[in-house]
Amino acid sequence: MAGIPVAAMAAAPVLTTTSGSWVRVFTQEVETAVGRSVRVDAASMKAGGLGRSFRELDVLTKNRGALPRGTMQFMLRSVNCATGTTRVEQWQMIGANGATLGGSATPGTAQRVRWDNEDGLVIRYVCQGILPR
Repeated sequence: MAGIPVAAMAAAPVLTTTSGSWVRVFTQEVETAVGRSVRVDAASMKAGGLGRSFRELDVLTKNRGALPRGTMQFMLRSVNCATGTTRVEQWQMIGANGATLGGSATPGTAQRVRWDNEDGLVIRYVCQGILPR
């Protein structure tokens, strides 16, 4: 599993397609507090990357620096649930106006999961199926 090349994982649907089975990870109250909506495409979860790969979509619910509300970041991520490591395999950011703001098809560095923050709660859902409430 960990040896599956990123190119094979990327052969899945286009990163920025909105089709899929998107699960809202946080409640409306949490999204308002953190300034972003986080969704995971449950249909995209499969073996790949560090162990399990999935698509994530973050949408800004309020302005953040130069990025306006409505900016979307699509990510193909992978996680090793046993060792608690995660990595962004590729990403693309789309502005509220639909323009591409940036992206990368090169995998990032693997990092330890911090289970006590927002990202850790996303990974907990991917690894254990537990949604934070």
